[in-house]
Amino acid sequence: MGKKKKIIIDTFNPYENRFPNRKLVTRDTLLLIKYLRSEGYNVIIEPDNGLPLQYLYKKGIAEFFADPINITLINIPITILTNIISNQIQKLFDQKETIIKENINIKIDNSTITYNYLGEHQEKSNDKLVAQKRKELKDGFDKCFEIKSPYEDLPTPVFLEHKPKIVGWCWLWSDDEGLKSRMVITDKIIKRRISQNRLNGLSVTGIATKTQCSICKSDFVVCNHIPGKKYKGKKCSNTIIETDYVETSIVKEPINSQCLINYK
Repeated sequence: MGKKKKIIIDTFNPYENRFPNRKLVTRDTLLLIKYLRSEGYNVIIEPDNGLPLQYLYKKGIAEFFADPINITLINIPITILTNIISNQIQKLFDQKETIIKENINIKIDNSTITYNYLGEHQEKSNDKLVAQKRKELKDGFDKCFEIKSPYEDLPTPVFLEHKPKIVGWCWLWSDDEGLKSRMVITDKIIKRRISQNRLNGLSVTGIATKTQCSICKSDFVVCNHIPGKKYKGKKCSNTIIETDYVETSIVKEPINSQCLINYK
């Protein structure tokens, strides 16, 4: 019998303080998982705690694998993973998007050596850097979400570029036209940058809690269909049915040209 092959991918919830007991991966990581499963690989999502897998999405941010991810390959060549990331997933996104090499931390079996998505050796300290990035992100958001809004009608914090720095407060709601927001910017420097058109867009982070695949009509997180790929002539798409809105951020360049700040 051949050695058992598997790929282990861990989850990370930077918003544990506000959304506890969530098993979360980013949209990019979910697409990687789906590609690997569709190719027949046994993908294990850790921790195996019985919680359903949900994914984080960010509307209006162009960074690809912006959050660090740890991947362990058991009896699988690293080229399998690097080819999928480089040749398959990258095609799904705008060519302007880039991958932060250090954020994809790949281990092979029980080796202490780590690699990036290009198969290049990473610094020995990269394991610690990934752990440090995650801790700083989580601790930062924990502190931010403990702060109570000074505005009774604007309960949701507004962050800068999806980083744990509160620059204002807002109220989020959705109607037939989509998601809308009313906000107050409290940071004087950010106000000035907005007035100078150096920051002119909005981006929303959400947790997709209920989704549906257009091909099989089942949970998009669970099935192996790839968005944008055609199956018997029908292109696969994902519908987010239920979501938990996490935060709104001021960003420099929103992907959606309609997600602009109407500054008054």
